[in-house]
Amino acid sequence: MLYTKRPSDPPWVFKNKPYQDIRIWLMAVQDFFEQNNHQWTMETDRIKYAMGRMEGDDVAPFTDTYRKKMSGALGYTKEIGYERWFMFEQKVTERFAPTHEAERTHKLMKLERYHGDI
Repeated sequence: MLYTKRPSDPPWVFKNKPYQDIRIWLMAVQDFFEQNNHQWTMETDRIKYAMGRMEGDDVAPFTDTYRKKMSGALGYTKEIGYERWFMFEQKVTERFAPTHEAERTHKLMKLERYHGDI
């Protein structure tokens, strides 16, 4: 019997919405790469693909700047390590992961209820 690998679905598009967690999105992207590892041998290709799965006004400045620093395009100084996946993970997490304070504040806001009269 011949077993074939079922192609995986691409990860969803990250738009930095309140219901999206960048850490979960990164896991989905990594799963996609691992399930299609023959297509994704170069780290720069993985980074470019991942940035292509990021959209929106909140995300565009990050992806534009990261790509310029990774390539040295348009007069940007090429940053050492920006072509490595671990650096992309680190920078995107620093930029878009909720901080503990933001998570705590968000939970407190959700618990707050108005009980009075206007």
